[in-house]
Amino acid sequence: MNPAAQTSGLAPWRWRDGAFGLLTGGVLMLAMVVLRPDLMRLWQGVVQAWSEAAALPTLARAPVLPPPSTALLLGTTAAVIALYALSGRWHERLHPLRVLVRALCLIQASACLFFAWTPALFPYGIEQHLTGLLWMGADLLTALPLMLMLGWGMLNLPLTLRLLGSLLVMAYFVVWVPHQVLLHAWVLAHGSVLFMPLLMLCLGPVLNGWLFVSLYAWLVSLTPQTVPAPRSSP
Repeated sequence: MNPAAQTSGLAPWRWRDGAFGLLTGGVLMLAMVVLRPDLMRLWQGVVQAWSEAAALPTLARAPVLPPPSTALLLGTTAAVIALYALSGRWHERLHPLRVLVRALCLIQASACLFFAWTPALFPYGIEQHLTGLLWMGADLLTALPLMLMLGWGMLNLPLTLRLLGSLLVMAYFVVWVPHQVLLHAWVLAHGSVLFMPLLMLCLGPVLNGWLFVSLYAWLVSLTPQTVPAPRSSP
């Protein structure tokens, strides 16, 4: 018996589990490559339908947003400075939140500086931004099967559980990505390109990575303990 398996309470790992995970992940990844054009059409249709219903910019006719106004630029800069200074007065137990807030402030401050000095050099329009998000989401979904099956899929678990868990995570991102794009479209339509860098860095691929880590941890937490843990000696 594997001592690590006894300690964790999991069934011992077997080579055939690893081979199954690698093979299944490769097959699912190949299937995602084949289905990628259909997936993009599905996402574009969802974004188009919700955009028309909510009067948001669509992928087909996204307007060219002007640079932020002087009032918005000054107001955002003042808010960033105030929030950065205010976070320094928070209690020490809020230190993790302070670090996060100050990181967001620095990102937004860099965007304010850019638009204050060279607004005409901003390289992205709203159509490029939204389309890029869809393509990055498709890249993530293509790689997901192999990442899942090389971890979760290699555990000594029932076949149905391994497949169902992986498919549930993939289904989550199939639903999430177009609505993430809609969130960006709403913020840009009611705000300004001034917030596009913050959206991309904090509510884009980085957020999707953290969502994957959270969902993977959730999957692992569902792992049944098939081997009783050893009792501690008195």
